[in-house]
Amino acid sequence: MSNGQKDNAGKVLLVGATAGGVAALINRLLAAKPAEAAPPEEQWNYLIACQEAIIGLLRELVAAQGPGVPGVEASVLTPWVAKEPEELYEEAIRSIGTFETEGMVDFRNAKRIIFKIESSLDQPVNIQPVGAIFDSFTLATNINGVFPCVANGSIHIGLAWDDWMPFVGLRITTAVAPTTGILKVWAVVQE
Repeated sequence: MSNGQKDNAGKVLLVGATAGGVAALINRLLAAKPAEAAPPEEQWNYLIACQEAIIGLLRELVAAQGPGVPGVEASVLTPWVAKEPEELYEEAIRSIGTFETEGMVDFRNAKRIIFKIESSLDQPVNIQPVGAIFDSFTLATNINGVFPCVANGSIHIGLAWDDWMPFVGLRITTAVAPTTGILKVWAVVQE
């Protein structure tokens, strides 16, 4: 066996060992299922840590192949970048009824979304997140339950991972007509 063949044989063994390490790591991370019982914030942190560990091992795998292996480049980016807040609604509601935000938020390429609701209305309102497969409130379905926003209060609504829909918006309902104040709604998407 020539020196070149010995080097390549060593690389194959190292690559195989690292690939086995990735599989073992994934099995170890998922076997205990520690995220299942954790609060949602900790579940996200655990899943992000798992992804970072896998990416690190994959980088080692590619680096172990070294020069001389054509067609292999190591470039894995997983930035989670939040867009600027988008104002969806600003109205001085003065009647009883159901109102919709100015439009739906394009959530097709996003990982997370948060709605921020600020009310200076003198009456409480109910906020219902809705989702649809098209950019329209027509045939939109409710996501989770109703979120109450008290008079002169503010709330935020974050959708869970399983609540993903291509387009999301909010329906606002008043039971008593407000006489003063305005309601403002913003959405922030993280991609």
